Amino acid sequence: MRSYFYILLLLPFFACRPQAPVERLLGAWKVDSTYTYYNGFSYTQREEGSDWATYVYEPDGIMKEIKYGSFQSYFFDWQGKDTIALRSTQGGDKLYFQVLSLDPQTLVLKRSRSPIFSGNNQERYEIRFLSRTDVPEADLVPFSDPRH
Repeated sequence: MRSYFYILLLLPFFACRPQAPVERLLGAWKVDSTYTYYNGFSYTQREEGSDWATYVYEPDGIMKEIKYGSFQSYFFDWQGKDTIALRSTQGGDKLYFQVLSLDPQTLVLKRSRSPIFSGNNQERYEIRFLSRTDVPEADLVPFSDPRH
């Protein structure tokens, strides 16, 4: 009898398990604004910029970056408790984004960047603020790199 009591007492903790981060990430996101920081200088961009895109995270581990009627595909995976790793399906190095916030309607990502100038004690990063959106329905063309 006593063991059933403990099971009933603990059941709500397991039944109300929060959604896994990758499940909350799935779907389409659009950039609302960006914040760029470099050694004490910062810039916030609230108007749509040329590098803004819609990002669609799919259950099969593919993320599509959509802009200008074309898309680039990336493999994505959740690493640790707060990092998304992206690697182009065409190869190349991984990109890492720290997830600062993720709820049903907003996503905030931070990407550390390499310094532009040589020297020590430099800090450079970008923060992207995204909101949930609909998946674009236009006919999209896969991106082809003109350098290849």
